Amino acid sequence: MKDKLKIGVFFLLAFIIFFITLISIRQLSFLKGTYILKVKFYFIEGLRPASPVRFCGADVGEVKNVEVKKEDEKFVVYVYAKINRDIKIPKDSSFIINSLSLFGEKYLEIIPPKEIKDYFKENDSAVGISPIPLFTVMSNFHKTMSEIDGFVKEGKIRTSFENIIFNLEETTKIIKENMQNFNKKEGSLPKFLYDDSLYKSLKELIDEIKKNPWKLFYKPKEK
Repeated sequence: MKDKLKIGVFFLLAFIIFFITLISIRQLSFLKGTYILKVKFYFIEGLRPASPVRFCGADVGEVKNVEVKKEDEKFVVYVYAKINRDIKIPKDSSFIINSLSLFGEKYLEIIPPKEIKDYFKENDSAVGISPIPLFTVMSNFHKTMSEIDGFVKEGKIRTSFENIIFNLEETTKIIKENMQNFNKKEGSLPKFLYDDSLYKSLKELIDEIKKNPWKLFYKPKEK
């Protein structure tokens, strides 16, 4: 009888220890309470129920459910995020789907706005930023590389570079000739800058106008 009592007490203590450990792991989330926030996406890249929900990089809940619906002839995905009640999510926050590594577990990341005006309430809806599918990125990359390869084969890139180099060479020649003419005092601008006679004539004209400004308005009579 005593042995059975000892065994019963042992299992009872083991169950209590297991229960306390389970509570500490779950961080008493079920005692704190949670609320649901619905986020709309067009593509969720493998996000699934029980995926983590992070706010500012910290775990604040998990994905409760994922629902696919058809709206306005388009398919959309609603992600129901279960968030700890003591965490207030500001409105105008950014909802993005991120991964722990390049091909790691997906999770819902919430980034707060710069200015906080109001907070989401239970069962409110938000619109997330849908990620670009990997196959679309690879398809666009392949298309771009094919176009570049076609340009190279057709010689268009080489011709364009040759034209650019030719134009640069011609521009350099023109600048060099102008600088040489300038140094030789040839052309209108160097003559204006270096020829004293032009300066003296201009000065005399200005002095004459100062003395006799009426000459600006004088018109000789026609014969």
